[in-house]
Amino acid sequence: MSLPVRTVLVNYRNMEKTIACIRALARMSVKPERVYLVDNASTEESRSTFKKAFPQGRSESFEIECFWNENNIGFAAACNQGIRAAKQSGFEGFLWLLNNDTLPEPDALKELLNVAVDTHAGITGSQIVDMQGNFAGGVGFVNSNYATVRRATSPEERGFHYVEGSSFLISPDCLRKAGELPEEYFLYFEESDYCYKARLAGFDIAWATRSIVRHDIGSSTGSEEGKGKVPFFIDCLMIRNRILFARKYMFPEFQVKVGLFLSLALRVFRLQPLRAIKILQILASEESFRKFIQKNGGFYA
Repeated sequence: MSLPVRTVLVNYRNMEKTIACIRALARMSVKPERVYLVDNASTEESRSTFKKAFPQGRSESFEIECFWNENNIGFAAACNQGIRAAKQSGFEGFLWLLNNDTLPEPDALKELLNVAVDTHAGITGSQIVDMQGNFAGGVGFVNSNYATVRRATSPEERGFHYVEGSSFLISPDCLRKAGELPEEYFLYFEESDYCYKARLAGFDIAWATRSIVRHDIGSSTGSEEGKGKVPFFIDCLMIRNRILFARKYMFPEFQVKVGLFLSLALRVFRLQPLRAIKILQILASEESFRKFIQKNGGFYA
């Protein structure tokens, strides 16, 4: 299938995995015509590593356009840099947001496009497997009472509410109507928000379970460390964003408060009271959230 596709990759201090991902893209049966590489908190080491791997600034199969950001502006804002670059060039095809610590299988993009075209979906996701090939999700579900989320547990599940951001194909029509990714989350929940916005605009979301993408889940953030072991910054961010998302889409206020209380109580039970305090602080004001991001090496305007 010959449809125009461009890919956006966001790198954060993980250039070796990003290079491996680009090389996997070059081996696919259907390839993107251009890759936008957005490097957050760019270092001389990451730039030189990239230039050694691609001395001409491109792979053998497609152009690579790089953005070297001095600050870590967050996942959504970095993706939007690539999206804006595509728009400014006059591109009107599909945009594939892909995590940099993934290795798409040879037919991953071909299968994504097949399903996207057949279903007329605004957003289409892949089946995600871990590096050993075990099923690891690709889509997820939101509990509309408590705003909790969960990944699909098998490729047979249906009725999902969002596509995970690790492989996120946006159709041209959806991009025109739904616009860019929401940046107020910094990291996590932007894909859930975008899927909700797309559905409100009349678009369906789809899952191409034959599109296989291997994902080294949590390699950049430690988000998969297990209960009680998720890093302080990531844990606080995930809870704050969950509540922000629920309030934005007017989930029942009482149940959302109950869900928040249970999350805070659990962290106190785990002897992590500072996490509970920080979650309340960054929920209380935008300025507290901004300082929290900056203290942890990010930039939030």
